[in-house]
Amino acid sequence: MPVAIEQNVDEHILFLRYQMPVDPDLDLQTAGAAIIAFSQQVQGKPFYTINDAREFPITFDILVQSLSTLRQSFGSIPVRFVIIGSGKFVELAAQAITQRQYGSFEMAKVFATAEEALAYCRAEPLQA
Repeated sequence: MPVAIEQNVDEHILFLRYQMPVDPDLDLQTAGAAIIAFSQQVQGKPFYTINDAREFPITFDILVQSLSTLRQSFGSIPVRFVIIGSGKFVELAAQAITQRQYGSFEMAKVFATAEEALAYCRAEPLQA
């Protein structure tokens, strides 16, 4: 499976690991469905989605497609995004989701490792 999905309902953390070979269309669809399903599991309460994008080849086209998916699919879901990765497109995505046209989400936090991302999510409990 190109997207490994790890769910921790008790901690309100959904971990999505994009793995090679990456299929941006299929992987974004899979990730979107996982976010929607997880939202239902935590009964609409706020949760973190950690996206491990270190193996995801982010281009400008993929970035725009991802941002469009955010706006269309997750507007009413109380999700906070965390990204594992680096580079200008990762930073741009983290900032762009705060814009109204992309859903007005809280700015994504960006980390270099899974350990740092998990530690952040566990140290910053979400308010219902």
